[in-house]
Amino acid sequence: MARTHLPKYNVGAHFLTAKTFQNIPFFHNSGCARIFCEELETARQTYGFHVLAFVVMPDHVHLLLWWEVDKLPNLTISKVAWAIKGRSAKRMVAHLKNETAAASLKGLLRPAHWSLDRPHYRNWQYKIWQRGAGYDFNICSAEKLKEKVGYIHANPVRAGLTSRSEDYLWSSAINYAICAGDGSALAHSHDVPIHPVTIMPYTEIA
Repeated sequence: MARTHLPKYNVGAHFLTAKTFQNIPFFHNSGCARIFCEELETARQTYGFHVLAFVVMPDHVHLLLWWEVDKLPNLTISKVAWAIKGRSAKRMVAHLKNETAAASLKGLLRPAHWSLDRPHYRNWQYKIWQRGAGYDFNICSAEKLKEKVGYIHANPVRAGLTSRSEDYLWSSAINYAICAGDGSALAHSHDVPIHPVTIMPYTEIA
């Protein structure tokens, strides 16, 4: 299993939470969930950070990201968040407006209030995300990092969306289960497509 090293005298991992506008459950729709995952993977490849864990819930997402500060001194969590949210929002709006989409999906879109939102939403007609980059904080201890991985993976179970975290499609829990040698997870991975995000699982350094 891949291991990550937390820098002793620098920022460790970044825990980011981003909520949808007015808690609209855009990600109940599998097309929107996949779009977000694809843009997360695109940003990972573009900027060079690692995704330690993630989950896409109906109305919010949690990300646990890490990168080597010495190699990427100009990378910030705000830059990453705006890249993922901006690109995913544009694609999600197009998806929800598609003529083949169900009427119930089209009804999820909310018009932006131009006078208030124009400086922040770059003249976008519809809102997908709450204003701002999202809520984030730095994690600089192995104990807190392990805690957050568990918290992220437990979200769908707590919400009643699945009975096992590794059965939830839009989460890194399946990656951790496979790395741990879980036979049932391996069988599951052959039956259901795994999300497109490349995960670097975290285990505490011995």
